[in-house]
Amino acid sequence: MRAYATVPARAPLPRGADITGASSPPLALPGSHFVAALLFWTLGAAGLVWISPELAQGMFPLPRVVAVTHLFTLGWVTTSILGALCQLFPVVLGEPIHSTRTAHATLALHAPGILLFVAGLLTAQRITLFAGAALFGTGLLLFVGNAALTLARISRRDLTWWCLAGAAFFLAATVALGVTLAGNRHYGYLGGSRLLVLGVHAHIAAAGWVLLVVVGVARHLLPMFLVSHGAPLWPAKAAAALIGAGVMLLVAGYHMGDIAGYTLPALLIATGTAAFLAQAALFFRHRKRPRLDAEMRLTAAALVVLALALVLAPFTLTRGFGAPRLATAYGAALVLGLALFVAGHLYKILPFLVWNHRYGPLIGTRPLPRVADLFDARAANIAAALLALGTFVLVGGVLAGAAAWTRFATALIAAGAGTLTVQMIRVLRRRPE
Repeated sequence: MRAYATVPARAPLPRGADITGASSPPLALPGSHFVAALLFWTLGAAGLVWISPELAQGMFPLPRVVAVTHLFTLGWVTTSILGALCQLFPVVLGEPIHSTRTAHATLALHAPGILLFVAGLLTAQRITLFAGAALFGTGLLLFVGNAALTLARISRRDLTWWCLAGAAFFLAATVALGVTLAGNRHYGYLGGSRLLVLGVHAHIAAAGWVLLVVVGVARHLLPMFLVSHGAPLWPAKAAAALIGAGVMLLVAGYHMGDIAGYTLPALLIATGTAAFLAQAALFFRHRKRPRLDAEMRLTAAALVVLALALVLAPFTLTRGFGAPRLATAYGAALVLGLALFVAGHLYKILPFLVWNHRYGPLIGTRPLPRVADLFDARAANIAAALLALGTFVLVGGVLAGAAAWTRFATALIAAGAGTLTVQMIRVLRRRPE
């Protein structure tokens, strides 16, 4: 039987030292986003097992591979970010999301749109594909407008503000290129430049949208979760400037040739990513808790996977699409590194939100569980180990063209993803007895 301790009332915390506040939205808003994200996470993990033979052969342009990739990028990562930002806007920037109704409408369009889009890719049904793209594209543009109105009300424009402003702009650019690629599947107007535009689209999404959000928000969350103090912040500032400049140059000049169009943007983005990894390493080095919990172990593994993607990036750039297994391994490391980073943080954010909304009002009235008591730490460690090991084995299996290892790796990832999903659903169902 679990022993519960009486939790004392908490003293007020400075801005950014907590993930809740007086102007935080109801649990239903971020919670509904996280439920949808967990659905996509589970489908994507199962899809990895299904496409493991294609991954081992480096066949990344196939519709089924593109479909599963979008379950991770649009489904798991982006939906999680949308929900987290609804909660974190008032915490890290001091201003609540402009319209919670628009945020709900964003999810109502975004989630069904992804399902239709993926179904359209798998069945080659043009109407389904376009309908899905129109739905999630409209939803994401609603979010961009909602975020822009929120950011416009904020006078203090710090590192996080600039990261989120840049990320919103690049999300709009990602949607535009994504719609272009969707239309090209049936009309073929991109001709021989299709793979080039696909690569540009992927990097604007990964670096301009996801990584800028990660840089801006992790500046608050990593020190809080690690109890880390005293780390300098100049690497994060350099990361934001370099990544933003590189992605902007990519958006504006990818058609301008090798140097201005690809090499210079790649150099800027890679240097910015290295700066972010250095910043994260400083946060870990300055932590006050020597022992890492499962959530931060998973986050650390995600950072190592992103470092692996950074190592593979220059070889992928120089070899191009002439080395399909290398390109696939790089893409897998990039996508799964970001996916694991989100997973590690969800283990922290979701239990805290549930505890704050359902147990927080009962402080001082009865013995209460701690936030960490809302899920099983041993199962979390198992999930983290499965996800991390599976990702590393998958990247190695793809590089080697080893179908058996790739299939084994995807099974590990699916098992880890399933364990995480079951735990988070149980957390959402927890209520005071």
